Amino acid sequence: MASFYVHVCSLLIFIAFILVSPFIGLSFARSSIIETLCTNATDPSFCINALKSDPRSDDPTITAIFEQIAIDLAMANVTDTLQFLNEQRNRSKDTRLKAFYGYCIADYQDILIDTDDAKEALLAQDYFTVGTRGQSIMESADGCD
Repeated sequence: MASFYVHVCSLLIFIAFILVSPFIGLSFARSSIIETLCTNATDPSFCINALKSDPRSDDPTITAIFEQIAIDLAMANVTDTLQFLNEQRNRSKDTRLKAFYGYCIADYQDILIDTDDAKEALLAQDYFTVGTRGQSIMESADGCD
């Protein structure tokens, strides 16, 4: 589950940095944009499927739609991951494993805050902050893989 989240986070960071690219200002078919955006992602197939799975990706009138989708996916996944980690910690009898889950829970609580900050920064068109929060998310998620 954590590795899924890392893929979502890498997608978020990649898309955040793509915003400064002159490519975004050009007019292409949505599927072409998605494929181009995902070319350098950690897992291009995952990136393409994730973006295309959201019906909003077909609406050309929504500003920064791919970034919104990536952040929404990240937010949903971090919430599910936190629930999973809490359940595993509560079930575990191993004190070392409980401590590890506790460490990961703290990391994912930070990720939740960073994801919320990234969403607010996106709404404010503060793409630098979106990128730095995305980097922080990836670093935090890597510790629990």
